Amino acid sequence: MKADKREIVTFTIAALATLVAVWFFLGKMQKEKKVVQTDLYTLVAPASDAILSVNRPAAFSKYILSRKPEYDAFASRIPEIYLSIIQNNRDLSPLLLSFHPQGVVLYTQAGKNLINRIEKNTLQKAFGSFAPQKQTRNDIVFTYYPDNGNRFFGYYQYNGIWVASYSKKLLEEVAQIQKNKQNYLLPDQDRLRRTFDANAPLNLMIQSDSLNLYVSLPDSTEWRIRNWWLGADLFMNENHLCYFGSLPYNATADSLYAPLGDTLALRLEQTFPQFHITNQTTRENNRMFYTGCLEAQDK
Repeated sequence: MKADKREIVTFTIAALATLVAVWFFLGKMQKEKKVVQTDLYTLVAPASDAILSVNRPAAFSKYILSRKPEYDAFASRIPEIYLSIIQNNRDLSPLLLSFHPQGVVLYTQAGKNLINRIEKNTLQKAFGSFAPQKQTRNDIVFTYYPDNGNRFFGYYQYNGIWVASYSKKLLEEVAQIQKNKQNYLLPDQDRLRRTFDANAPLNLMIQSDSLNLYVSLPDSTEWRIRNWWLGADLFMNENHLCYFGSLPYNATADSLYAPLGDTLALRLEQTFPQFHITNQTTRENNRMFYTGCLEAQDK
């Protein structure tokens, strides 16, 4: 009888242990699921000029940033500390970079261990002579590293999301957006990002006004793309950095799409003189597709 009772107790304890293990596993899985489902686009600060999605940081680092012309092109628009973080931590989750008149913001999912590694492998080496400052605002701790030129590189971590910027205003603005669960992504931006290829190393959306795209017509007028968000997938093809994007097709403007692609290539060459741009425009159904590749100029 005692043996039977002991068996029942043992079985009950084993069953409870199993239930606790299952509960712990499912609970942890739900937490991880919650982090995975965080949409970084919904955190982007308002009034951005462009948004770059780095879907595959390891590929971006290995195949693009490892080449000097491409590295220099990105470094001319992205603070080098961000590029160092990506290169030194190739297991980073997909990240976003949003570009604003006040500066560039980096958004990614990161736990405590990864943040400690970023601190040790990148930030402490870059800002080694300066001790970071801590500030708490609305229960969120902000860390600021003094940098040259009276600048401060700051970051915070909240609910599994790591956000960094040289702009204190932008950093606090994003924190407020995240905490209040706001979303300033425009409908045009939301529609555009859903057309991107998530398997491409990079997706870029940019405000057309900043590109100054136009085609001069015979009657001395100009056809422009104004106040429109344009997007492209960026990838490597035969050792060249290439872009692929599209526009809605309008039959009345059929003859204007090819010159518009040429203007885009010209703008890119003016921005990145180290490259020659080859481009191609094709039409399929109701979309006009444009493809271009950046070929490094021989010095």
